[in-house]
Amino acid sequence: MNQSLLDSLTEQRKLLDLLEACVKAGRLDWARETASQIALASATMVTAISGAAAPLALVEVAPAPEVPVQESKPGTGRNREYTPPSPRQVQSVLDKMFAERAEVGTDGNIVFCSFNGHLLDLEKAQRLIEPLKWFIKRAHVIAFQETNRDALKYLSNATGYGLNVSHRNERGQAVGILFHPRIKWLGQPIYHDYLCDIPGHPEWKTSLRPAVQRKVRDLYSGTEFDIVDIHTKSNLGGPEETAPVRQLQFEMLVAHLKEQDQAGTLGPVILAGDMNTPIDNPATAEIKPLLDYGLSLVPNPMGRSTYFFRGEARGQFDGFFARGLTGLSPVWIPVPPESRGDKWFYRELTDHMPAFCELAVLAKPEKQD
Repeated sequence: MNQSLLDSLTEQRKLLDLLEACVKAGRLDWARETASQIALASATMVTAISGAAAPLALVEVAPAPEVPVQESKPGTGRNREYTPPSPRQVQSVLDKMFAERAEVGTDGNIVFCSFNGHLLDLEKAQRLIEPLKWFIKRAHVIAFQETNRDALKYLSNATGYGLNVSHRNERGQAVGILFHPRIKWLGQPIYHDYLCDIPGHPEWKTSLRPAVQRKVRDLYSGTEFDIVDIHTKSNLGGPEETAPVRQLQFEMLVAHLKEQDQAGTLGPVILAGDMNTPIDNPATAEIKPLLDYGLSLVPNPMGRSTYFFRGEARGQFDGFFARGLTGLSPVWIPVPPESRGDKWFYRELTDHMPAFCELAVLAKPEKQD
């Protein structure tokens, strides 16, 4: 019972940090929402403490990130201690990988990034806030996958970027988009929750991830477009079982985009995300609905992989499809960490490489709004 209470206290501390970040950033709606979460959790703790066998004050626990965890050493069956790398170590690897990418500004090309945050929750966002801020500021539009609202709210507060995020599934996973201040929202976000409704598989409704869409305008150039962030069915169960599910999700998304076409509400569009399949492989059939609709894969001429399993490249799972946007650069994917001392990157920060592309734009005439 006491360990459960201590875990609850740890979550409360994270939420209090998030509340402070919301207040400092002036996001009072988010602060109110977070305060409600804290109040609900506190009420639950009062009930739990009343039935606890021992006073909570008698137990002391170290902060979770500092506690070494036991990990099996491959091939030996023995255990060794693993201490998560510090934010400084994370930053050191990012510096090596992204040396050629500068912080974005209020002019120049629009830079897009798609990034699987690998269980990016509030605790991870708080622990790695400085390197994550540095990373986010390398793009104007960052489509995150495998994260949640609390983590992205914390990052939004810390960077001054705007945020749209889907609901989270039962595993705490959502998709969300961070927007540089030069990117202005138009209309309301669209939540593609129907992507979780797979015929014959009601058990997947709470484990699959929805997608989120937002129409925006670039204040520098006046360029308008829709950005869609998606994270399709994983490969758990094997490609023969899962590829048809991903294809169905793409078919469902295209059907909705066609409805927007018919309503005259959809213009240029860029689809970003973790597709959970090698999208640059000609043999990949599940992306056919996207191609038939007219979405073109943004090419990856260097042939770099974005997904790694146990450090081994498995293909380009992450990237972009676009329609109606001229001037898009090929995808840039960083060289993955190769030195033995840096390979923790695949486990600690993510098991995916981020994908970047840029849209060439010109400044709009002064007389336009």
